[in-house]
Amino acid sequence: MKVLIVGFEYLPVKVGGLAEAITSIAEGLKKLGNDVVVFTPDHGRELGEVVDSFRVSAFGESVPVTVRKREENGVTVYSLGGGLLSEPDVYGPGWDGLLRKTVLFGKASVGLMNGLIGEFKPDVVHAHDWHTVFALGLLKKYFGMRSVFTVHRLNKARIPAGYFQEANLGELAPYPEIDPEHTAGYVADAVTTVSRSYLWEEWDFFGNFDGKVTHVFNGIDCSFWNEELMETKDLPREERRRLVLKRFGLSDGKAFMFIGRFDRAQKGVDTLLRAIEILSSDPAFKGMRFIVIGKGDPELERWARAVENRFPENVRVITELLSRETVRELYGSVDFVVIPSYFEPFGLVQLEAMCLGAVPIGSSVGGIKDTIVDLNSNPEGATGLLVPPRDAFALAEAMIRAMELDDGTLERLRRNGKKRGREDFTWENACRRYVRVYEGTVDKAVPFLR
Repeated sequence: MKVLIVGFEYLPVKVGGLAEAITSIAEGLKKLGNDVVVFTPDHGRELGEVVDSFRVSAFGESVPVTVRKREENGVTVYSLGGGLLSEPDVYGPGWDGLLRKTVLFGKASVGLMNGLIGEFKPDVVHAHDWHTVFALGLLKKYFGMRSVFTVHRLNKARIPAGYFQEANLGELAPYPEIDPEHTAGYVADAVTTVSRSYLWEEWDFFGNFDGKVTHVFNGIDCSFWNEELMETKDLPREERRRLVLKRFGLSDGKAFMFIGRFDRAQKGVDTLLRAIEILSSDPAFKGMRFIVIGKGDPELERWARAVENRFPENVRVITELLSRETVRELYGSVDFVVIPSYFEPFGLVQLEAMCLGAVPIGSSVGGIKDTIVDLNSNPEGATGLLVPPRDAFALAEAMIRAMELDDGTLERLRRNGKKRGREDFTWENACRRYVRVYEGTVDKAVPFLR
């Protein structure tokens, strides 16, 4: 099967988890024997060799577009540069700049496909997140391709209809403001999202496409998130933990880690900080250590620093960006990883932790709920603990319970977690399901069968 993947990020261009997901999907599909091509903006990186150039009319200007081509693990990647496509800020500059960039990317994608269509006619175009709505709409309009639209995380924004007019897609803009995610879902032949629970949690949106919507779980690359690659792999886990805590100026104790954005909308770091404050009055707190890694909202950063200053023997806050290798060492050393998200389409942190033997304690939402098997509901098959979102008291209680688990239970949770990450949530499994979506042979989300 010939597959065209369209996305705003592709490794090594990375802002969040989208780049790793799209790259893993492309390479996974290639490993299954498919012919895979990627279209993505260049974002000023100038990756690959120049193979073509043309001009695109957009916003009253004639924009020169440069096409670069490279091969990455069998996948052909075309990067489109010129004008805002060469802007280094992947999702900018500013809101208007981003919208202009998405329009230009859509038009440039048509220009590139015009040059390729004689040698590469995709069986399906797979577009990722709302930034590709104009590319998806135009490729569908001019080349009649079967199309799939994947929502990795709903943005829930509206944009002025004028951008659709500028993209030569005025027929898709009957109202003054348009939801680009809804439009992409309307245009596509199939709509997917990255976990079953997130689909139903957001059924108010996905229900608009009842009959053509399903889920495809993301995967985890356990070839990287693997204890065998750790510098301290030959040490017992307790010794690894002691060394990591010493590195951050903490004495030994049960280690809990949070890693993620400091934001008020999703990741729940405020719930964790409140839980730590609650725990400070419990006798168990003396033996608990918290490593809080992330940056973002200034008020949350100040709160985290205040908690660290109040409890210097228990808490360390790291607001610098850490390498993936360093994060791998941390996962393989701490006892527990806390994922207190308000919502989570899929989430990789819990699976990265499980692959490296850290027991996840997560909110019972979205992909977290789908990937963690809760100790309360299935003691023998459990991989971690689930708690209600936004409930600092419940999170505090779960952390105390986790701290008091016996060695046999901890070992079972770790063993189950590694097995689940490495067998159930592989990118190969995800890509095999995507192929079924492309072929129209996949099960659908049906509201009256829940």
